[in-house]
Amino acid sequence: MENFKNVAEKYKIQIPIIQRDYAQGRMDRRASKIREGFLNSIAEVLGKSDELHLDFIYGSVKQDKFIPLDGQQRLTTLYLLYWYFGKKEEKEIDYLKNFTYETRASSREFCSKLVDSSINFLDTSISHQIKDSSWFLAYWENDPSIRAMLNMIDDIHQKFNDKSYYNNLDKITFNFFELEKFGLDDDLYIKMNARGKSLTEFENFKAKFEKYLIQFDNDLYLEFSQKIDNEWTDFFWKYGVNDKSFLIDRFFMNYFGYITEMIYYSNNRDTLTEESDFEQIKSLYRTREQIQFLFKSLDRLPYVVSCFGELFCTQKYEVNKVCLFDDDYNLLEKIIIGQPVNIQQKILLYIIVNHSLGSELDNNLKDLLRVARNLTYRIKHLKNGFIYYTNDLSFENIQSLLIFFLELINKEVYYELVNNDFDRTNTGISESSIQFEIDKAEIIQQDPNIKDEIFRLEDFKYLKGDIHNLLSSDITELHFYGNSIREIFDNKDSLIIRSLLTIDNYSLNIGWTILGDKFYFGNVNNWEVILTAPNKQSFYKSYFESFKLNNNSLNAVVSSYLKTNTNNDWRYYFIKYPEMTSSISDLSKDNNIFSWNGQYSLEKMGGSNLNAYHQNPYITTVAKKLGEQSYIVQYDSFSYLTCKELEVYSKGEGWLIYKFDKDLFGDLIPSYKLVEKKDYFLLTENEDKDRIEILCEFLTDVKERAT
Repeated sequence: MENFKNVAEKYKIQIPIIQRDYAQGRMDRRASKIREGFLNSIAEVLGKSDELHLDFIYGSVKQDKFIPLDGQQRLTTLYLLYWYFGKKEEKEIDYLKNFTYETRASSREFCSKLVDSSINFLDTSISHQIKDSSWFLAYWENDPSIRAMLNMIDDIHQKFNDKSYYNNLDKITFNFFELEKFGLDDDLYIKMNARGKSLTEFENFKAKFEKYLIQFDNDLYLEFSQKIDNEWTDFFWKYGVNDKSFLIDRFFMNYFGYITEMIYYSNNRDTLTEESDFEQIKSLYRTREQIQFLFKSLDRLPYVVSCFGELFCTQKYEVNKVCLFDDDYNLLEKIIIGQPVNIQQKILLYIIVNHSLGSELDNNLKDLLRVARNLTYRIKHLKNGFIYYTNDLSFENIQSLLIFFLELINKEVYYELVNNDFDRTNTGISESSIQFEIDKAEIIQQDPNIKDEIFRLEDFKYLKGDIHNLLSSDITELHFYGNSIREIFDNKDSLIIRSLLTIDNYSLNIGWTILGDKFYFGNVNNWEVILTAPNKQSFYKSYFESFKLNNNSLNAVVSSYLKTNTNNDWRYYFIKYPEMTSSISDLSKDNNIFSWNGQYSLEKMGGSNLNAYHQNPYITTVAKKLGEQSYIVQYDSFSYLTCKELEVYSKGEGWLIYKFDKDLFGDLIPSYKLVEKKDYFLLTENEDKDRIEILCEFLTDVKERAT
């Protein structure tokens, strides 16, 4: 007998293409009943720490891969159970990455991302949280296996949200049956398995499409039948060679599915919720023009696939290319081999395909792709409590966006933006977003030489086309911004935050807790929402001027401010003391988010809510300087530090010192002008020392008297 963990640690479990989608998580009545019964059985044995035996699971073992031919449903449910309890109980579950689906690329990618995800198990709906995550692609909701897995996760959470059963899961066992050990092979089983998907999807499609074309137009039939066995096969053949299947089937169908999907969305706003059946395919290819478009797009594939190295770059600016902010810029090959492609990338590829039908690669295409990238990327919003944007680009936008973008093919896009008004109804593009592109276009029309500096600034990783706060018609100024921003944001978070605060309070209010509003100051990988916040042009102009005046040194920016500033407000402390904004390792996550109960009684948060640990940065600073113990806390408590039995809290009126022994430390009362309250003493700053300095000096004296 085996259990899921043992098999997953020994083999890569690969659900094969022939298997149906995951069904136990479906919402139909029959599946719901099966799911309820199965989870009830599991709950009963896990609660008693009994064993549950799941009979036989059959499959083949090939090159360290276990390919189940019976047991897919049970294995998937076990995978989700190990994931749920493993995540909740903070266990090591990297072995779950050995479980994957070959049925769809989306299912495969989802399973991989799920293992690395961060989950708040206090939420009532885990599936809603997953779908709101930045890594979850909207079109994955069209994958029936993913939908079913999300349903199952919610049912598991509903039944087990207050349980910790990870260590008991290994008692769910099954008989592990390897076909090869019994002289059998999977071909025999496939022939017997009537539930499996057809292995000849491509051949079935080919036969049906040829039959349809014969009835529709004999010339089109002859063209299709000739090219599908010759030049089109020649193009896709290399992908079959690369994956050693020596078949073009899935590669051709992946591309055909993409073109068909885009033809659908070119004419519809409704979401294509299910995979196309052949009747739907016939309805989409109902005109000669649509069929010819498909054929021409296939004809141009060798040219299109060769263009991406000239069109795009990956993560940083390259001259005369458009940065995709993706490690793989060949969108066509991603589609063909079945890698995840988001809606924006599908639109960009469709622009390229349409352009290629009548033209060669040129700068007009690159400019259009850049504008399309910028506009589609900015269809987003900052959700309450989050520090990164949520993309709002949906399938409902595609039709209107394609009308907008395809109208600009083979035209000078910046001239058109300035001189023509386009219908932006239902595109999802805001008025301010289109105005950003018009502002750039006007500058470029006045001085074409400035394009490269604008493009270079756009392609910075934290701007991604959104440069409205830094846009200038001065080419020298833009060049300075392009150089400086890369230099500045290569520094530690703390130094960047301190330098920005020398200009003004730039932080973003991202929500509320019982301890006050939450403010975000920026952190590595998430500076984008700070740099692209609305109406910050004057702030950043002043900031970069200060950077230049201080010889391009952030440390000099900070020092200059401290020499001239006389107001000891919270900004002064944030700027003067690096410890205020340095990372606190004891926090679960330090994203430079502060809950603001007051400028001196604020708490640096270890997450997005008060369930996580948090600590007052003034407390942190003094503790680090003196090597004293500081305490991180949860919920609506305030953090504090201890020194020789004293407990010290930071409040607006000063330092609150509890457990003060007047017999031992009484002589410090007059020298530090301590004010006695009901159950604590109050220590305040003076003209010579700020609140950090005065507490450090006071506690040093305390330690001397206590020894």
